[in-house]
Amino acid sequence: YPQQPIELVAAGDPGGGLDLHARLIEMAFNQAKLADKPFTIVNKGAGGGNVATAYMVTQKGSPYSLQVNTNRVLLNPLNGTTKHTLKDMTPVVRLTTEYEIWVVRSDSKYKTVKDVIEDLKKDPKSLPFGIGTAPPCTDQLNVLIPAKAAGVDIKGLKIVAFRGGADVGTQLMGGHIGIGSTSLSELVALVEAGRLRPLVVSSFQRLDKLPNVPTWKESGLDVVLGHWRGIFGTPAMPKEAYDYWNKKFEQMTQSKPWKELLAKNDLQDAFLTGDKFAAALEKDAVLYKELLGALGMLKQQ
Repeated sequence: YPQQPIELVAAGDPGGGLDLHARLIEMAFNQAKLADKPFTIVNKGAGGGNVATAYMVTQKGSPYSLQVNTNRVLLNPLNGTTKHTLKDMTPVVRLTTEYEIWVVRSDSKYKTVKDVIEDLKKDPKSLPFGIGTAPPCTDQLNVLIPAKAAGVDIKGLKIVAFRGGADVGTQLMGGHIGIGSTSLSELVALVEAGRLRPLVVSSFQRLDKLPNVPTWKESGLDVVLGHWRGIFGTPAMPKEAYDYWNKKFEQMTQSKPWKELLAKNDLQDAFLTGDKFAAALEKDAVLYKELLGALGMLKQQ
């Protein structure tokens, strides 16, 4: 094994984050000379990643299909948009993460995230949040988790979804919303230009790109949240293939080409082997179920 090319299914459209990850993997494998057989990249972005997962289920037992996906594999079944759960896939490895920010216009009255929390405690609807994709999503969780930890009534929060992080930036610049929650990479150009100002970052320590922006922990809340991307195999994936890809992806993440590609694309290493990845997913699923339940968004019991 392997005796034929590997189908690498990106659960997103061309040009998106999951498609980017598939192509970075292919480049890193080729540049580090790790590829025993080539990858064939296939985009299945419809249905918020559900089409990709449904396709993987049809390949049950195959060692030749891998999927690149994110926490939507947990959120979508809880929200009732798919019947497929973690039982219908094989977590292989977690690869990367990027962190989320709360961001305001540079001339906003809000100077710190504590100022925002104080207003939200008084009136959760007083400050609508803009997020870059339809809930449930990481942008939304980046509002709900810290707000809940701070004692805000999350049922009263007003969260408005836009078509992408760039749209959140446009709405902020136009004064249509007062604050946004999205990944740094989506708005890094406006932040670096000084037109938008991050108040907090969801990482475990300050980022090199945002040396003056505190983390949630520095702001008094025990919150770390990453928008991770990982590799999933088919249901009943053969152990031989599972072990092979755990070893290969670990070699890839330690390679110079991979590290250079991450730095170039503002991505953080978050590598976990399959057993640790599966344990982290189970823990996240419990938290997500609690949050979606509190909002009346839980469809799967």
